[in-house]
Amino acid sequence: MIGLDFFVDRFGIFLSALFVFIGLMSFIYSLATIRGKGHKLEYYLMLLLIVGSGVGVALSYNLLLIFIFWEISTFAIWRTVGYYRKGDSSKAANITFLVNFGAAAIMLIGLVMLWLDNGTFNLFQIKIYNDLASTFILVGILAKSVIIPIHVWLVPAYKSVPAAIGGCLAGIAENLGVILFLRLFSTGQYFSTGFFSTVAWLALASCIIGGGAALLSNDLRELLAFSTISQIGFILLGFAVGGIYGIIGGMLYILAHGLAKAGLFYGVGLIEDATGKSDLNAIGGMLKGSPVLGVSMAFLIGSIVGFFPMVGFWSKLGVIIGAVSNSAYFGIGAIIAAVFTLLYNIRFYSKLFFGQSKGKVKPLCYTGLTVIFILALISLLLGIFIYQPVDYLTANGGLL
Repeated sequence: MIGLDFFVDRFGIFLSALFVFIGLMSFIYSLATIRGKGHKLEYYLMLLLIVGSGVGVALSYNLLLIFIFWEISTFAIWRTVGYYRKGDSSKAANITFLVNFGAAAIMLIGLVMLWLDNGTFNLFQIKIYNDLASTFILVGILAKSVIIPIHVWLVPAYKSVPAAIGGCLAGIAENLGVILFLRLFSTGQYFSTGFFSTVAWLALASCIIGGGAALLSNDLRELLAFSTISQIGFILLGFAVGGIYGIIGGMLYILAHGLAKAGLFYGVGLIEDATGKSDLNAIGGMLKGSPVLGVSMAFLIGSIVGFFPMVGFWSKLGVIIGAVSNSAYFGIGAIIAAVFTLLYNIRFYSKLFFGQSKGKVKPLCYTGLTVIFILALISLLLGIFIYQPVDYLTANGGLL
């Protein structure tokens, strides 16, 4: 351990490295795509705050400090969702702030109750878990990680946020809830199986309902939002069912989803800039216009779907094995969610990249294409050499 209520373990280093990398990719992508759009100092400051708050939550063992980073993330998300200063973006920003701030206030009550019972905010010293306090904390977790039914802020946020920040939301900010759940609830023996079963059912509901909504969506960003709701639910399912497969599968799925969804958000941003459209039915033939984008996004989608040998294959396999080991019902639900993921991604990709072009397409940004290609390549290489991150996460029980 080191001072200032931070500690270094393998899970924290793993998450911090991922968050910093996604932040770096977002920064590079931003340099090429937000020129001439104003408010640059605020933009890059908020980007830094999102990355920094993610690293802070990943490395802190003090619940009060985690809450401070949590609220820094909420503030940064609020400002970036309202970045364009338009009516819709301002409304979306306010919805985002109110939902997250309100849920965090409820969570803070739960954290204070834990402190009153235990006399400490130290994660490692908390032994008494009040059921009501845990429920209050769970409200904040569900809201931050867009688990149904506290997911309502994400669709308007995704429609308004700049593409590069959207990648940070999916890859960093929306993982903070599941990280807190893992740190606070999944490492002890203080709860009945009913608590984890309830969380698992909520996670499955998010997976299936989010996947079904994505299948019906025609707006590019709305589809990405419902996809994120579904995939973050998959991560929470892994942590809720527990066991080595569930927890390691969930950690690997944070990696797979973070890389892939960030890349897909960047790709959607390039497509919107090139076509001036966001309606899935109004765009087509992008593969002919940009084979690099088509191939890169195919790999990223393959990772989210769970195609071999992408990193998403191994992470999804781990979560499904963990779910099946816990309950046949959870296993069946996880498989149904995976089928929805396959269906909406096939529809998404085929409409975007096949068929005839439906309008004039501007040249795509080469810097943006390079960033997306790098994310796709890393998703493939991590899948091929999956034993490296698995060995790292499981060595010495995940602790340095």
